[in-house]
Parts: sequence; C-alpha cells; structure tokens
Amino acid sequence: MEMTIEDEIQALRVQLKEHNFRYYTLDHPMISDADYDVLLRRLDALEHDLGEDIPEDSPTQTVGSPISQAFTASEHAIPLLSLANAFDAEQVKAFDQRIADALDDDTYDYIVEPKIDGLAVNLRYESGILVSAGTRGDGRVGENVTDNVRTITDIPWRLMGENMPKVLEVRGEIYMSKASFQALNQSQILLGEKLFANPRNAAAGSLRQLDASITARRQLSFFAYGVGMGADGWVTSQTELFERLHGIGFPVQDYQCFSNIDDVLDYYEAFQNKRSQLAYDIDGLVFKLNDYSLQDEVGFVARSPRWAIAHKFPAEEALTTVEQVIWQVGRTGVITPVAVMKPVFVGGVMVSRATLHNVQELQRKDVREGDSVWIRRAGDVIPEIVCIVDDEAHPTRLPVAIPDVCPECSTPVVQEEGEAAIRCSGGLACPAQLKERLNHFVSRQGMDIDGLGEKLIERMVDEGLIHDVASLYALDFSMLATWTGMGQKKINNLQQAIAASQSPDLAHFLYAVGIRHVGQATARSLAECLGSWEHVRDANEEVLLNIDDIGIEVATSIQSFFKEQHTIDVLQRLYELDVHPQACEIKQKSQDHPLVGKRVVLTGSFEHIKRSDAQQQLRDLGAKPSGSVSKNTDIVIAGEKAGSKRDKAEALGVTIVGEAALLAWLSFHD
Repeated sequence: MEMTIEDEIQALRVQLKEHNFRYYTLDHPMISDADYDVLLRRLDALEHDLGEDIPEDSPTQTVGSPISQAFTASEHAIPLLSLANAFDAEQVKAFDQRIADALDDDTYDYIVEPKIDGLAVNLRYESGILVSAGTRGDGRVGENVTDNVRTITDIPWRLMGENMPKVLEVRGEIYMSKASFQALNQSQILLGEKLFANPRNAAAGSLRQLDASITARRQLSFFAYGVGMGADGWVTSQTELFERLHGIGFPVQDYQCFSNIDDVLDYYEAFQNKRSQLAYDIDGLVFKLNDYSLQDEVGFVARSPRWAIAHKFPAEEALTTVEQVIWQVGRTGVITPVAVMKPVFVGGVMVSRATLHNVQELQRKDVREGDSVWIRRAGDVIPEIVCIVDDEAHPTRLPVAIPDVCPECSTPVVQEEGEAAIRCSGGLACPAQLKERLNHFVSRQGMDIDGLGEKLIERMVDEGLIHDVASLYALDFSMLATWTGMGQKKINNLQQAIAASQSPDLAHFLYAVGIRHVGQATARSLAECLGSWEHVRDANEEVLLNIDDIGIEVATSIQSFFKEQHTIDVLQRLYELDVHPQACEIKQKSQDHPLVGKRVVLTGSFEHIKRSDAQQQLRDLGAKPSGSVSKNTDIVIAGEKAGSKRDKAEALGVTIVGEAALLAWLSFHD
C-alpha cells in the first residue's frame, strides 16, 4: 500500500525525534548532520503541503531534545534557538533574498563568524556572578551543568567591567581542541576504553559528566557568540557585542563584516582552506545581520532566527557502512586490512575505502563487515575509520578473519617479533609485491620512468613480460605493439624513457631499489656520505651508523638487503643491461656552520628560494630538515602564509625566524 502524506509525516516525526534524542541527550548520533537536515527539510515541506496546524512538538518547531533525567533542569530566560543550515551558494542567496524582501532594502551588513563544532550553553550571570549554566536542551529548558562549566578556564566566574545588565545570559559554544581530543583518545587507548568519534562528541560527553572532576581533566574550551536576556540597551549590533563580551572576560572568535552576499560567499570559499589550520574543529561559517534593530525587523520562525544562517562546509566526518574487509599486499610484503565501505561524500570527496593499518588496529576498533562506522577525512588526510557505532547486531557479526596465507600467492604469512605488521613470505614470487615494487621503482622519486603507470605494469606482470625490475631494461617492445591502446608513438616514448633512466642519480637509485626503511632523505644521506652504490653495498655497520639519522635498525636493513641473493642477482643484471648509477661527490659538511646538527622545519612560501631547494641546501650545510614540528625541533623558518606549524612552534617555545635569516644562513661561509 502506498504511504499517504500523513503517514510519511508521522514516520518522519518519530524518526527525527529519535535522532534528536541520540544527538542531544545521548551524545551518540546515528546519522550525519547533512542526512539529518535532508529529513528535516522533507518533513517541513510535507507539513507545508498538507496545510494543517503543526503540533508544537514537531521537530520542525522544536530545538534539540528533552533533557536527560540525570541532570536537573535549567530554564533559559530567552529561548536558545538553533540556526537554519545552507549547504550551497544558492541556498545562501535565497536566504539573502528573503532578508532583502523582509527589509524592503538592500543596504545592510552581514557579520561572518566561524561555526564551532561543539556544544551550545547558556551562562546566567546575576550582578556579574555566574549563578547557573545550562545546555541547549529543547531550546527553552536545558540541563544544569553549572559545576562542570566552572571547571572550564575560559569561562569567568565573575565578570569584569561596569554598567552591565543586572541579569545577563551569555551564549556560546563549549568545544574540545584538536590537541586535547588527541590526548583524550590516547588516554582512552591506554585505559582500554572506547574512543570518542570526534571532538564534538568528546566535548559533549565531557561536559555531561556527573563527576565534575572528570570534566576538569578533559581540558574543554569556550567561545562566546551571543546574549539572551540582557542584550536590550546594552549593545546594538553583533560587532559591538563581541567587543563587550571580550571586554568583560570572554574569548571570542575573529569575524569579518561584508555589505553584500557575493563577498560573503567569496570569504566562505577562501576560509575553507584555513579550516585545517585552526586548533579546533569548525563545520561552517555563520552569517548574521549585524544590526540588532534589523534582526528584530526580520524576526524568527519556530526553531531559528530568520536573520542568520549557518553555511556548512563539506563534512570531514561521515557515517557509512563497512561492506567488506579485504587484505592488500604492499611492496615489502606487509599485508594490510582495508575496509571497503558504502561510498559516502566526506571532506569534499567521495570515499569508499579506508585503511585499518594492521591486525592490532583492526581488533582494537573491532570493525566487522556490516558495521556502521564514523569515518574522518580532514584536509588531504587519508580517510580513516574513527570508531564503530554500537548496535544490537554488532556482537552477532563475525570478527574479521586474520589470514594465515597471502591472499595473492597463498604462501604462509609471517610476523616478525616486536612488529605489528603481518607479511607475505613469498617475496617477488608474489605478484602483488612485484607490482608494488615496480611501481615504486619507476616513480618520479625513483628512476622517473614516464609512461609506466600502474595499469601497464599490472598487465606486464600478468602477461609474464616482467619478472623483476631488471626486466624493464630487456623489455620486448614488439609484444607491446600487439596490445590495444599501445600505439607506436606511445611505445617509442616509453622506450626512450626507459633508456633515459639508465644513468640515474645515485640517491634516486638507492630509493628506487626499495631497501626497507630507506626513504628519500636516507637515500640522499647514503649517496652524499658514501659516493657510490658499491660503497653503500660494502659499508659495514660502523660506517652506516656514522651517517646522520641512520640507527641500528636501518643499518641492519641495508646490510641485509645487499646480502640477499635476489638483490645480488638483480643488481648484476642491471649492471649487464647498462644501468649505472652516477657516482656522487662526497660532501664534507662544515662543522662550523651555526645550523650543523640542528633540526629545522620550513613552513610557508618564500620569495627568493623554493622550499625544496632551501631544504637541500640546509641539508648540505649539515642541518637536519624535518617536515613536522615537535619538542625536538630547534628552529622553524616561516615564510608567507605559514600556518599550523608556526602556531605549534609558538606553543612549544621553538625559535621562529623568517626568510632573511634563512638566506643569511645559506650564504654563510666558514
């Protein structure tokens, strides 16, 4: 039987109330914000089409959810409403048109603020003293979390300044910084406790502890953004409010003002690039009419103001389902579990796979086929499964079976003592390892053979044309001419690219042959300190350990590599096929340069030198360039648009200099 409009409305109301309860009361959402908004907009449209009176408890008329029975009630003098959401520019422009129509004018300003992904609270001050704090709840009555809020150092117990309202309700967002979130989850791992899915979830769970001492340990933070009771006669605009709030002791966010919606949208697009550089999560920008008198003129709907809207960013987190867990074999034989998921849009891209890293991580997160999971992709970070969503069916699903033979070649799986990884023991007899080694060998950082992509390498291995990396230099190009898509021009270009790679730079060659634990930086150090691949091959442990950043594990790996019969055979074949790495001039590093032995991080862009060139020159001078800032970093050299690395350096007290100092160091002579 076809569902009537009344039936669908009733079903949506029940569904949305359940989601409200899970999100606001349990801090355990089962769907993403975007999916929730789709359901809410559908309900709103159906209620409008039906044309009947809408009950007061409909999700389109309410905010949040009834409070938990674990806390006493905290009533807001003025309702704490939520904001309507926009997910694209057209919805924002429609919002702006409604404002213009309501005001019958187009001369007004918007204030734009980042939208913190946290938990809204209402702080009530009487004669400047904090007397109560409540969560949003249903918008009118929240949960009394006063004791917990008092543990948050950003929130003053007593307000500074004079001429304040006798009763003042300050609204804002409690959140957990990214650093505090990482520290909390590390603590959860050590305690064997369940991980938090995201900082918002962690902040909500931390604020709603029955023991305030637990809240205190969680390092929550706060930004003020609004006022309920007490605003009349105290401030006349949102910008003035921010100045007043900051003046009486509250942290507030940076903001911008614009006089037309196109500038607002341009700012939104530009701000997306800054998102990952912030120390806390935001999920969009909020656009508000700045003038309070104009806000009053535009008014409210049941659950949100008409004069404000939240323009959401593409979600960095999303809820999806694990359809299968497969095992992938890498070039060194490491076998990695990978979750194949129902495709979902997250972080601006469609994601269908996420690595589970190793067996221990798979078992710790207890991911099973059929589980609902939260995945996260911030900036350009590879998608990862944050945690599963507990449900009644989870225990009935079978745990993922750990392979005892390689999924590609069926040889036994081995695990070295002290390692998390499991490995295929088949070596280059395993086609998956051979394909990955070949892809690594021909890469731009390796032998730089243009025209040899993954698909072509895969077919060459499958067709038996290539058995190892040396086979590339004895390739039967006449066979390729019979393949679809391999025209003569393409074959000629490939032949020339392979021939051009026969005299590689030594550092590139050492990286290309795939010595375990030897990346680009270590390969370069080996080349510059030892000069030829024969010297690298014959180096003893003492010689290797005298090279910067080479420890016992890497030295052992290098020596083992050159003792393998397969390596000896392949290097001999390469030599016979005229592949001769160029000798490298051994660089004597100055011991008097001020940067010798210093760990240096470059960040931002430079006017007079490329960052990659600067890193190489610093390395030549005896410095140790690094890609990340830590307590062991000695100096950060910051160019234009330096972001989170500079911020972290400031927090750690690391010395920060600019491009002028960099150029002076590079021109330094003993």
